[in-house]
Amino acid sequence: MITTGAKFYFGLGFLLLVAAVLYGWTSGGVDWGLFPGHLGDLYFEMLGALTLGYKGAVGDHLGYGVLLGGAAASTTIGSFMVAFRDADDKPLAEVAGLPVAPPLQPVSSSNVWATIGAFAVAVIAVGVATSGWFIIAGAVLLTIAALEWAMYAWADRATGDAAVNASLRNKIMNPIEVPLFGAIVALFIALSISRLFLTVPKLSATWLFLGIAALIFVTAIALAAAPKVPKAAVRGLLALAAIAVLAIGIAGAVTGPREFHNEDEEFTVEGTGGPEDLYVYGQVPTTTAAVQEQSGHSEKKGE
Repeated sequence: MITTGAKFYFGLGFLLLVAAVLYGWTSGGVDWGLFPGHLGDLYFEMLGALTLGYKGAVGDHLGYGVLLGGAAASTTIGSFMVAFRDADDKPLAEVAGLPVAPPLQPVSSSNVWATIGAFAVAVIAVGVATSGWFIIAGAVLLTIAALEWAMYAWADRATGDAAVNASLRNKIMNPIEVPLFGAIVALFIALSISRLFLTVPKLSATWLFLGIAALIFVTAIALAAAPKVPKAAVRGLLALAAIAVLAIGIAGAVTGPREFHNEDEEFTVEGTGGPEDLYVYGQVPTTTAAVQEQSGHSEKKGE
């Protein structure tokens, strides 16, 4: 028996499959001018979208592939709905070997990875407009958010005891999270703040570096010294700090780096305009007599 949820996903998958075939035909895969004189050729071209391009051509591959992927995903979900009977309590009780289904375990731990995933998408969007490094950082952060979210979902339903669930999760993830997140945060701050340092003058960059370091140090001491700081307040503070760092990186990337001058390049000192006031380091004499003497040597060489 096909369950109600499976009917929806099977129907959606069929509609997406039909849409993919029609899109493959109408986006350049079929030359409709072959009708009615060359029905054989028209039939062969129409086979392209029906056979995934094995026989005949397909028009726009990207749109055709997206629609086919959606059809495959919907059909797969519908198959799982049939297998698990829409989470009906009777098959669950049979699997658990109990007369009735076990009670549902409610989610007991707070999960911020959805917010972090949204922030990662924002970082990727910024990278599309500014720098490829932001795209890489956002993609890495989005991958980590997906894995952490999955781990939280598993741990919340591992047992009926919330404390045991949290202990299981921490035992697995803490050895990975602490060094990984420390490295990611350090790289993110360094990448964003460096854009600002490259924009402002050299002396200003030095004072900004000292000020930012002092602000982070003082904030960490204040949070550690406070008797009881709500977790929501700490998370809000970290979210504001992350947004501020990202905004700094965007502003620095948009403004662009300042002009850098090589100190070994030639330089001149303006004076009254005469030859005796012309100073070019290591190349031009600094007095009128020396200029005339060098000019005489040049004329002799020319002769």
